Amino acid sequence: MSTRTQSPLEEHLAYSRSQFENWEVLKDVIDQLIDLILNYRQSGHPGGSRSKVHALVTSMLSGAMRWDIRSPEKRFGDRFVLVAGHTAPVIYTTLAALGDVMRTMHEKTGDDRFKIAPHRIVLWEDLLQFRRRGGLAGHAEMEGKTLFFKFNTGPSGHGSPAAAGEALALMRAGADSVKVWAFEGEGGHTTGATHETKNSAWGLKLKNLIYVLDWNDFGIDDHPVSMIVPGNPQSWFEPYGWRVEGAEDGSQWEPVTRAILEIAHGDNPDSLPGCAWVKTRKGRGYGKYDYKSHGAPHKRNSEEFWACRKEFADKYGVTWNSFGESDPGDGAKLQAQMEANLNIALDVLRNSPACEAIANRLVEVGDSVPEDLSSLRLDTSKNPLNDPELYDFENYPAELYAKPGDKQPNRAGLGKWGAYINAWSKAKYGRPLFLVCSADLADSTNISGFGKGHGDFEGWGKYVPGVNPEGALVPQEITEFTNSGLAVGLATVNLSKKPLEEFNGFLSGCSTYGSFSYLKYGPMRLFAQVAQDSDIKVGKVLWVAGHSGPETADDSRTHFGIFAPGVTQLFPEGHVVDVHPWEFNEVPVVIAAALKHPK
Repeated sequence: MSTRTQSPLEEHLAYSRSQFENWEVLKDVIDQLIDLILNYRQSGHPGGSRSKVHALVTSMLSGAMRWDIRSPEKRFGDRFVLVAGHTAPVIYTTLAALGDVMRTMHEKTGDDRFKIAPHRIVLWEDLLQFRRRGGLAGHAEMEGKTLFFKFNTGPSGHGSPAAAGEALALMRAGADSVKVWAFEGEGGHTTGATHETKNSAWGLKLKNLIYVLDWNDFGIDDHPVSMIVPGNPQSWFEPYGWRVEGAEDGSQWEPVTRAILEIAHGDNPDSLPGCAWVKTRKGRGYGKYDYKSHGAPHKRNSEEFWACRKEFADKYGVTWNSFGESDPGDGAKLQAQMEANLNIALDVLRNSPACEAIANRLVEVGDSVPEDLSSLRLDTSKNPLNDPELYDFENYPAELYAKPGDKQPNRAGLGKWGAYINAWSKAKYGRPLFLVCSADLADSTNISGFGKGHGDFEGWGKYVPGVNPEGALVPQEITEFTNSGLAVGLATVNLSKKPLEEFNGFLSGCSTYGSFSYLKYGPMRLFAQVAQDSDIKVGKVLWVAGHSGPETADDSRTHFGIFAPGVTQLFPEGHVVDVHPWEFNEVPVVIAAALKHPK
């Protein structure tokens, strides 16, 4: 007689089915919180936030995502990138509802398993400051109470390559069991960055990258996306070599849960990235649908706003504060009304059996995040960035410097320094310090040196999954924007045991001709904001703008680049170091000095 052990997929699906009733209560409360904060602030995007609730709750609670609401900085917790950064309201309200569940259970039981540091979680009080100075930002930002986000997003498509970069850093480090979740809608999916990212993710075999696509056929303008873009999620991802699972009814728990769990825990022998799509109605339950639900919410305390409250009141037997009344026109009265109604909604969850069940599940999921991984290729007990030898250019090997009279291009100096520093890191720390890529210009810009040998070390070579998984030169094509995003995503993955105190992971670099710098700026700008604000320490990125003279040799006017280097200076003061080595021997000196900069 034999018994068959359940697979993780079957186990998580069985558990989820037992919880659908509780998730329904949570979903209804999240819906109300979304509406309330938008009504109060009269700004923000209700449609896409409403339509993503089922997929988000499923990802967080089904066992698909491994994360800890109490410690979002855990180094082996899954990463979450809200590519559709404008739908931040659904994240804020979901975190507030879950945080309230944990706080309620801690107050009831005194059990420290439920305890969360208030400065590390969004609570209902924080919702009052949505889109207000110093409060919750209108789009996703990785800082303070919102470290659940693992990149700053909002501009369409910008989060996709950063998510791929995070997945790549985890793969290269041997932490491929840690997943990266990228949430998006099909309007944002139409960007060129998304096309580039899908190609790169397939080529790099990013099996730990999961795209969750909210397919509702509308963006901001009044035409459906299907008027412009043919096909469906299956045809948008499968031709790129991705695994794809979908839910035709993206507002029902069973199909949504099955699709997401299939991608998270289903068989994947070819190490492919995956997409789980859910077909929804933009503005589900809001009374304003499709493109009309994207921008402005209902007018404050309008009939339309109160109509959505009536449905909830009838279902749960609650009475709203000032129900049916118009805008009081007084800031203090409006805030009091808002506070009362937030708590009326949350009381439904607090007084439901769902409260204890969800809190226990959050603890269980949080405890599933490992402290260590046996597969990890980085010895994080040591940190090359704390080694003064890294920055001591006066004692670099003599062969890094040309002799008087030698004619050497600056780019050759970059290549030599890159080969040396990654060999140095290999000898002392058993790992490369830099992972780098280029827009099909690795040799032309000499960034390929980071993969080449120095001294007795033959070099790390190219990163090729299944062939050379320890490579340092990441093969990329002419995907300027995505190369930039890969580089900054790589540098946000902190594998230190003390991620709030120091960065320990890969530094990154990417190169192209200086005249194309504008193509790389978007992800770099967002990364600069992360570096400036995030409590989780991040690494540094070497942005190589090659051939940055007034003109690029014989390419003349089409590659005219006199203004291009200026793009690299458009960052928060103190968070960028521009170096312009005049000749070969200055290259190691200025790079070492820049790396030593504390920011």
